[in-house]
Amino acid sequence: MKCPLITMSAVTGRPNSDEIYKYLYSLKENGIEQAMIYPRSGCEIEYLSEEWFLTVGCFIEHARTLDMSIWLYDDFNWPSGDAGGKVTKIPEYRLKSICTVGNDIGKINYKSSHNSGLFGEKFFPNLLSYECVDYFIKCTHEEYFKRFSQYFGNVIKGIFTDEPSIGYCCQNGCIPYYDGIEDDYFYAFKRDFKKDILTHYENLCENATLVISSRYKKCYFDKISSWCDDHGILMVGHLMNDNNPFYAVKHEGDFLRNLSAFSLPGIDDIYSDFSDGCEMTLLGSCQYASNENGAMAELFALGPADMSYAKKRASLYLCACFSINHYFLAVSHFDMRGNLLVKDYFNDFSISQPDFEGMRILSKEAIKCGEIAKKDFTPDVYVRYPFKLCSKNITDNLDISPFLNLINHLTYNQIQWKFINDEIVDGGVIEYCGDNKFTFNGIDVEISEIADKIPHKVIVKDANNDTPCGIFVRKFDDGSFIVINLFGEEKKYFINGKKVFLKGYDIFTSWNYEKRLVISETMPLFNVNYCNKNLIRAMYLNDDTECTVNCLVDCDVEFATRNSTYAQIDGGDIIYSEINDTLPHGMRNFYNYSRVYSLKEGSHTIKSHLDFKYMPSVILMGDFAYEINSGDRYNLALKERKNEYRCGDKILDFGKVEFSSKVFIPIYANAIEICGTDLLTEVYIDGISVGKKAFSPYMYELKGDMQDKMVEIKIVQYSSIAPIFGDVSYWDKHIINCGWRGTPSTENKAFGFKIIRFLD
Repeated sequence: MKCPLITMSAVTGRPNSDEIYKYLYSLKENGIEQAMIYPRSGCEIEYLSEEWFLTVGCFIEHARTLDMSIWLYDDFNWPSGDAGGKVTKIPEYRLKSICTVGNDIGKINYKSSHNSGLFGEKFFPNLLSYECVDYFIKCTHEEYFKRFSQYFGNVIKGIFTDEPSIGYCCQNGCIPYYDGIEDDYFYAFKRDFKKDILTHYENLCENATLVISSRYKKCYFDKISSWCDDHGILMVGHLMNDNNPFYAVKHEGDFLRNLSAFSLPGIDDIYSDFSDGCEMTLLGSCQYASNENGAMAELFALGPADMSYAKKRASLYLCACFSINHYFLAVSHFDMRGNLLVKDYFNDFSISQPDFEGMRILSKEAIKCGEIAKKDFTPDVYVRYPFKLCSKNITDNLDISPFLNLINHLTYNQIQWKFINDEIVDGGVIEYCGDNKFTFNGIDVEISEIADKIPHKVIVKDANNDTPCGIFVRKFDDGSFIVINLFGEEKKYFINGKKVFLKGYDIFTSWNYEKRLVISETMPLFNVNYCNKNLIRAMYLNDDTECTVNCLVDCDVEFATRNSTYAQIDGGDIIYSEINDTLPHGMRNFYNYSRVYSLKEGSHTIKSHLDFKYMPSVILMGDFAYEINSGDRYNLALKERKNEYRCGDKILDFGKVEFSSKVFIPIYANAIEICGTDLLTEVYIDGISVGKKAFSPYMYELKGDMQDKMVEIKIVQYSSIAPIFGDVSYWDKHIINCGWRGTPSTENKAFGFKIIRFLD
C-alpha cells in the first residue's frame, strides 16, 4: 500500500527532466510516494502545448522508475472546465444565467465574466452544455490518454477536477440557464418556466434548482466519471463552496448527489482551521459521498507555513474519522515563483522546508489513517442536508449559520451523526427549517434540547465533569474510539474515567494508549551550535520603502534582494556578489546576493519596494540572533546568538540548531522525553541517534547500555521555512490590499524545550 499523502505538485517555471527527477526523488526519500501534476500560477510552459505534454511525460516516466504514483489535474489553475481558456474562447460555450427579479427579470446574460487573472478567457465554461463538456474532455482527458494510455490505471491513478461550478455567473437574483431548460422544467413540473419567473412563482427556485442540477450531473459529473471508469482511472476532486450548504447548493445544485458521482469524492479543507464553524459540516458532506474507494481531502494550502506536524497529523486523523483515506497536500512548490502571482497565502511541501524530513514520520501516520478510514460507525442521529431549504432560497442570501451551529453542537456533545439527503432512514432525523427552527422526528425542538433527546455515550469529560468543547470523539462499531484535541492547548481530561493530559492537537486512541512513569527530570545547561546562517526579512508595508534595523551589537550581514527590486543600506546601493545557496532551495534563484556588510551598533535604514508577504524584497542573512518588536511599526533588532541554553528559553532562528550537554541517565530509565516543543526533534546519546519525532509524545527509547552513566545528549531541532517571513500576523493586520489572509498562525514557533524526563 502506498502512503496516501499526495502532493499537489505546482509546476512552476520550465523544469527539465533532471530537475523533475530530483524533485520526485526528494519526495520519495521523505515518505511521499504519490504526486499530482498541478499546472499553476508561475508555470512558464504553455498549457496543453507539446512542451507541456513532454514535461508531463517526464513526471510519469520518473515516477514509474521511482515506483511512485501520478495523478493528473484537468485544467490550469481552477475552476475546471475551461482547459486553460480553450473552451470559453468559443462564445456558445460560456456559462449563462437568467434574472428572476427586478428590471431585468427574464433577461438571459451571455456575458458572465470575471476579473481574475488566474482563469482562462475571463469567462466561465457552460457545464450545462453537453457539447461544451465534450470539448473540454477532448482538450484535456483525451489528449492525456492519446499520449500516456499505457500508464492509465497503473502509474496514473486518477484525474483531479477542481471547483467546477454552474453558479459562477449568477449574481443576486439570477439562476443558471441553458438552452432547453424550458422543456426540462415543463417535463418535470408541467409548468411554464418563463411564466413562473415573470409571476414570481413561490416554488420557482426550488424546482429550477432540481432541473438544473439534474442536467449538470448528466452533462459534467456522469460524463467525466464514465470517461474515467472506461479508461481505468478515478475521477477525483471537490466542488465549489463545499464548506457552506447554501453556497454549495447555489454553485453545485444537489450538492451531495453531485459529489457522490465522483469515483473518489472530496472536499476542500485548505483552511486547516478546526475552530471554523464549517469544519464538521464540510467533513460530514465528504463522509456522505464516500464509497468503496474512500474519499479525499485537499489540505493545508492556506497555511500557515509554520503549521506544526502535530496539527497536520490531527487533521489527517480527523479526516479519517469521516472515511477520508486520500490526503492531497497543497501545495508542493517546484519553486516559489508562483508567490509573485498568488501573494497572500503560502504553505509548502518540499525540501525548501528545513523540517521536511518530518514527512517520513507523518507518512507513517497517514498510512494508519488510511486504515482507520475503513472503520464503520453507527450514528446516534441523522441530519438531513438542507438542500431543499437552500434551493428554495437560492436567489437570496440565506444565513445557514444555525445549521452549522447544530452540527457543532452535536459534535462537541459527542453525539454521532451522519448526513442524509432525501433518503428515508430508520432512526432519529433532525431537520433545519430555516429561521433558527429545527425539528426532531417531525417535532419542533430547540438546539439546547437535542442532546437530552438522543441516547448517546459521552466518553470525554473535563476537570469539571462537563462535556468539553474542542474535543472530537469518534466511536467505531468495533468498540474502539479516537479522541482528538482540536485546540492547541494542553489540558487535563477524563477519558472513560481515566485521567489523561492531552497536549495541543494530541490524539488518543483506545487501542494504543500507554502511560509511562516518570523516574526523574533534569534541566541541564546546553551548549548551542547553529548549523546555518540565520535568515529574517526586512518588512515593508503598503507604501513603505524604508525599514529600520537596530543592531544591538556590531553585526556582519549579507543581503538577499529579490530580482528586479532595488535595495539600499544607509543610503548606498547594495553591492552584489555571486549567487550562493543560503536561501531555501525554492527561493534561491530569485534573489541577488550581496557581499558582507559590517553594520555597527545602532540604527540602520534599508530601502526597498515591492515587498510581498511570502517573497520578501530584502532578506538579511548572517550569524546573528534577532527579535521583532511589532508595535505601531515593525522593528527588527539584531543581536548576538546565544552560546548557552537553559531549558524553558525560546530561540528565534531558522534552519537547524543543535543543543549539547552532559546528563546522567538513571539505571531504570527506558526512555527519554523532551517536553515543551512542537518542532521536528532528533535525539543523540553519545553520538547514537535514538529517534526523530515530529509531535508529542517526544519520547525516545533508550538502548540497554545507556543507563546508569553520564552521557552526552545532543538534541537537534529543525524549523519550518516560516521564520524567514517574520511576523506575518502583523502583516495581515496592517496591509491594506489583501485578497486572502490565509490561516492564522497559532504561535511563533521557536527552538527550545522546557524539560527533559526519564521514563520507565
